[in-house]
Amino acid sequence: MSAAAVDPAYRQAPDSRALAHIPGCDGWPVLGETVAVVRDLHAVAARHVRDYGPVSRIRLLGQGGLMVTGADLYQRIFQDTEQVFSAEKGYDKQLGAFYPRGLLLMDFDEHRANRRLMQGAFKVAALQRYLEMMQPLIAVHVLDWGRAGEIVFYPRIKQLLLEIAARCFLGIVDLGSDGERINRLFLDLNAGMISLLRAELPFGAYGRAKRARRRLEAWFETMIAARRAGGDGDDVLSHMSRDTDEHGQPYAVKTIVDHMIFLLFAAHDTSTSALSHLAMYLGRDAALQGRLRTHLDSFGPGPLAHADLARMDLAEHCFHEAMRLHPPVPMMMRRTIRATELGGHAVPAHTVLHLPTRINHRDPAWWSDPERFDPDRFAPPRSEQRRHPMSFHPFGSGAHKCIGMHFADMTVKAFLHRFVTSYGFATPEGYAPRLEWVPLPKPADGVPLRLSATASGPGR
Repeated sequence: MSAAAVDPAYRQAPDSRALAHIPGCDGWPVLGETVAVVRDLHAVAARHVRDYGPVSRIRLLGQGGLMVTGADLYQRIFQDTEQVFSAEKGYDKQLGAFYPRGLLLMDFDEHRANRRLMQGAFKVAALQRYLEMMQPLIAVHVLDWGRAGEIVFYPRIKQLLLEIAARCFLGIVDLGSDGERINRLFLDLNAGMISLLRAELPFGAYGRAKRARRRLEAWFETMIAARRAGGDGDDVLSHMSRDTDEHGQPYAVKTIVDHMIFLLFAAHDTSTSALSHLAMYLGRDAALQGRLRTHLDSFGPGPLAHADLARMDLAEHCFHEAMRLHPPVPMMMRRTIRATELGGHAVPAHTVLHLPTRINHRDPAWWSDPERFDPDRFAPPRSEQRRHPMSFHPFGSGAHKCIGMHFADMTVKAFLHRFVTSYGFATPEGYAPRLEWVPLPKPADGVPLRLSATASGPGR
């Protein structure tokens, strides 16, 4: 079926509730299984697989739907050759409440057109320019961390990655006093996604998130007006502010704002999650940390060239292993456009699908000793990620595969090169933090680290 044949009326249809024929658990009135999922999504997903199979009924935040697991089913859903599964309507009530009209929340022809609009930001020439821009900023932050001696990693890396995204995509060389404020607005925005009370009141996470969204919109609207008034910046925001659509008309301010807020979120929050978990594992494994340091030292003091990145295999394997165990997007979403079949069950049109990422990432059918942090599983000859096309999918797959995945890979490698060669770092003895997965996955205490300069450390 062609994209033109998809009836756009699916966008207005309510979620299907005709799911009683599919085994599962509705949980508590109104809340469903929300509380259990917020506490431990993976445990709930594993229980559903054990008790009901790969497709089961579930209700979250008052929204009924199905939990779907398994690499074969994910391959069909994400490749979506028959155009049955809508990302826009899957994310509509959760992510869409705070990041409306982001690239992920678009379907078919509209998604393709907007992806082309954004594609130039991630071509090789642009990535090479970003690498040059981010390395001095990384060096300044990492040097400052060493002066403190002891740091809590999560807030530090989040601030750094936000500033990198602002420099690369917005052309802001120094966020200055805006940095802490913008960071806080994103924290408030993301916290709203798990609010049980979904009403904009003067108090509560949902109201704060809605107000944060409006403040971010106002910030971007001011910048867009300034870019259109003059200037020839080479950043993404400047290009979008000057560019025109196929009819020769400037893009609507709202269109640019929606894309840029989602881009800034995706460019820093997901990598913050992955690096925080990686810092946790490296901080309690001195041998692996030392091995990675030797590997990264072989690239010299820097700055790195873009060609260096492809040879940083151990850094990449560590990054991927952190995302395998703790995917930064722990649950992906879709909604059926037409009636279909999944796992032997008849699934009505307009059925919400909850797709927990980690269940495939830890499936013993594809991964040896799947609960163990073992970066070498990604290296030849094991290459366990190749056992199934959808056993490892931290960036999604198909038409909606993350457009910024190469930017994320580059940022992580550039950061690790500077940080790991500058310092030895350790978590407290016996470190085993509580792990959160909402609103974004991270160790609950933010990963406290004690730093000590290496022989090739700061000032080299």
